[in-house]
Amino acid sequence: MDKATEMYMEKLLQKTTYLSHILTSQVGELFRRFDQQYVQSMGVSDIVPDFCHTEAFDTPETKEETLETNPKELLNLAYSILGSYNDTLHHLVDEMSIMQGNTSALLIKARQIQQKFIDLMYGVKLMLIVMEEQNNAFFAPWSGESSLQLHNADERTLYIYNLIRCVFRDVRKISTFIEIVKYQMTNQMNC
Repeated sequence: MDKATEMYMEKLLQKTTYLSHILTSQVGELFRRFDQQYVQSMGVSDIVPDFCHTEAFDTPETKEETLETNPKELLNLAYSILGSYNDTLHHLVDEMSIMQGNTSALLIKARQIQQKFIDLMYGVKLMLIVMEEQNNAFFAPWSGESSLQLHNADERTLYIYNLIRCVFRDVRKISTFIEIVKYQMTNQMNC
């Protein structure tokens, strides 16, 4: 990379790192609020489903494995995971808008998260373009629409809770990937 491209890439890395931290914080807040407002009062948090549609991705399990992974591969993984939530987040926002109770604060947060996912995905795509990486993105299909149509409101609430948990889990992974790419690309391996 020439100097101008390096500077542009450094700015992209700074912006996407910052955005991923903000997104992680917002999803964590949504998760905690939803838990407090809906799940704790149900007293069923021990029976919440524990499956995410993005488990199909082969992601590094430890920080050491992540540090050893090629930056392009980490960015492609981040892009694929982000893209796997396009439809999912749309349905999440729709479903939260019809839940019982005062969901206005949760709904505002969910819409902010949905937009930040789009912004972060765009930033990661730009980095892949700068790195001249052919993006062969695979988006894990989400098949949860039928679960959101459940007639039992408690089951639907638990399904939404698990979905938010999955988003939180995955956005933390993505943030870690981007942070490590930033250090790999700027030769600051002291993270």
